[in-house]
Amino acid sequence: MKRHLSFLQEVCQALLNGSWASSLTVPVCVALLAFALLAISCGPPPQGQYPVPESALAAAERATSTPQSGQTEIQLPESAIVRLENQPYLRNAFKGRVRVSSRGGLDDFHATTRQQVQHSAVIANCSLDILKAFVAKGWAPIVMVEFQERAPEILPISQYNNQPGEVYLENPSNLNKRRLTYKDFEASWSRISRNKCILITPRKLSELDVRKALGAYLPEAAFQEISVRSR
Repeated sequence: MKRHLSFLQEVCQALLNGSWASSLTVPVCVALLAFALLAISCGPPPQGQYPVPESALAAAERATSTPQSGQTEIQLPESAIVRLENQPYLRNAFKGRVRVSSRGGLDDFHATTRQQVQHSAVIANCSLDILKAFVAKGWAPIVMVEFQERAPEILPISQYNNQPGEVYLENPSNLNKRRLTYKDFEASWSRISRNKCILITPRKLSELDVRKALGAYLPEAAFQEISVRSR
């Protein structure tokens, strides 16, 4: 503060001693001294920092600390359906008699349909949610199940509905539908199909294609264990 006052005194003295000084010089010096005292008492100006409203700070903190919805939660639709009548490439696999072997299962089906369908993929380590995601994508996963302890059958899942908790299996050749509760389906499918399914699509599917499709409906942790074998 003493340094600022000394400087202003020197300026005023120079003005007073100048040959051009007038009667207005003294009031000007007094005004300069008053301005300097006011500036010194207020302290230095802020260094580019401005107060932020508390509400804005709280909103920013919530945005950075709260994960976005959908990153860890399943986003499957409550129900979905695949129109098998619009999928001739899948129906071709069921034109003839489907041979079912409890030992070979879906792997045999994948091998023996080579002449009827060009692109087929065996997906291992699936779950019911993964099958639902395929249906939501528009792919009808083919599984092997039993109905009321009868001989195993290989059929596509064409529909699911969470409200009654049922999956619908459909014969592509005659479009006849049968249904199973989620509980009964999982018990049969996990035992007979060993959590496998087959996808028959218009083009060859890579593992990246399958994972990308599942990622639209499920968190990545839900399908980390799957493996894809396609032709």
